[in-house]
Amino acid sequence: MLGSRRSFAVAAAGCGKTELLGQLVADQRSGRQLVLTHTHAGVAAIKRRLADMRVSHDKFHLDTIAGWCLRYGAAYPAISGYRPGSEADPDWTATYPGAEKVCRTALGRRVISESYGGVLVDEYQDCSLRQHTLVSALAEYIPCRAVGDPLQTIFGFRDDPVVPWATITSSFDVVDDALTEPWRWRRDGRNAALGEWLVAARDQLAATGSLMIADDAPIAWCSTSGALHASEAWATACRSVDFSANETVVAILKRPNQCQDLAKRMGGRWPVVERFDDPDLLQLGVTLGDKDGSAVIETLVEFLSERMTAMGTALKTAVDSIKAGRGVSRITKNRGHADRLKVLANAPTPANALAWLDGVLAHRDDWRLYRRECVFQLREALRHCTGETFADLPAMVAEARTRARHRGRLTHRRTIGTPLLLKGLEFDHSVLLWEPDHLSVQELYVAITRASKSLTIVSHSRTLIPENA
Repeated sequence: MLGSRRSFAVAAAGCGKTELLGQLVADQRSGRQLVLTHTHAGVAAIKRRLADMRVSHDKFHLDTIAGWCLRYGAAYPAISGYRPGSEADPDWTATYPGAEKVCRTALGRRVISESYGGVLVDEYQDCSLRQHTLVSALAEYIPCRAVGDPLQTIFGFRDDPVVPWATITSSFDVVDDALTEPWRWRRDGRNAALGEWLVAARDQLAATGSLMIADDAPIAWCSTSGALHASEAWATACRSVDFSANETVVAILKRPNQCQDLAKRMGGRWPVVERFDDPDLLQLGVTLGDKDGSAVIETLVEFLSERMTAMGTALKTAVDSIKAGRGVSRITKNRGHADRLKVLANAPTPANALAWLDGVLAHRDDWRLYRRECVFQLREALRHCTGETFADLPAMVAEARTRARHRGRLTHRRTIGTPLLLKGLEFDHSVLLWEPDHLSVQELYVAITRASKSLTIVSHSRTLIPENA
């Protein structure tokens, strides 16, 4: 890799891509490297590996591709066309071309050449065409090296598709036969047999576009029937996994609404892995500014009830009573929450909304928050509001979202998510819930490689035929 200015290593999941990146950064010949990946989960994984290898911080700068482009665009707005304040709600279609413009100027070339001895890009198969164009601009004057796997291509957007694999192989010196051992599953306490099965499963998916689960496969296969509602079958399979209290477990489904249905079925004990930029939260920030006190409490309770079990039903009487002008004096159950709602209705301020929200989040036992990301962002935004109205809440929500992206994803011992949001995360055990919607080939491969100790697949048939196969 170090012998080429444009080298690319192909490797399956768990076969050493992150370790290779760490070795490239640590090597004294590489100088200071710019290390780029797609997600904050990826940033966290690489950061942990570099820390384990005791690589000095002055040997690298680690960031997401989007974050690095945003930073350089903001630093040179006259060149990039960057809009002041747009880092809170970026226009990504303009961010990448803007950073590319900076990279192609004499100033950009000098700054980047003096800052970095090269650039390393993780999960390159998920680069969009705009991101590939940016990396190509960097590669004109500093060495560019990358790792990836065509079977893990699950990002991509309608207006900015992923770079074709043929373009990648023609742009780099490709090494595709060096990283073939499933090291992740060979560590102490892991499942080596599962690792070997995943290598064979990958070959099968690449060759046939489908996956057949043999009787002797080192995984658990659960047959489903039409007798149970889908979410009941999912919940039964999740509860059947044999795991200890300190181990991590993930349930994987195709669609976010299915994840939410399962989370409710599990009583909120398995939170959902969510996107950072929930549009409902941004809309809430705008909506609250136009409502009176009774509408504010109704909107907030409705927002939280879609993310927390039992709370909406428990507070319905208080909301209805306040809206009808009767007050809460006759309410006995959950009286503290009702009193805070009454205060908020009389004085709809961010401070009173925060007091009510803090009270709800402190409630134990029968209320469980299973969609946490945007609720915690809402709490953070309310804490930073300084006025007596909700006028600055939209801006505070946008800033809270930016801080959340840099903080990284909230993780839990028991969780539910889609392949897109789970990519880059590792768990001890995973449960893949195949019906009613089938994953793509790439989503299926990402899903089955998330766990290091056990994999359970729930489906009607032992042969999984992916979407559009």
